[in-house]
Amino acid sequence: MIYSNDDPLAVLVMEADRTGRYGEDYYSEREVQRCPVCGAYEPDHYYLNDDEDCMGCSECLYRCDVLF
Repeated sequence: MIYSNDDPLAVLVMEADRTGRYGEDYYSEREVQRCPVCGAYEPDHYYLNDDEDCMGCSECLYRCDVLF
């Protein structure tokens, strides 16, 4: 690829082209799942009620053996 030498951003463009942006395009195309309750990125699992509404995830809810 040919770049102009008088462009101050030419070095950045060349490095991005050479490295392939270190796989940045792969991650930007992939949909990142977030918890609708707390906003945690890609939690281990979600908790749903009987109506299949999300009540939270493994980051914002925890298991308890007794009610307080």
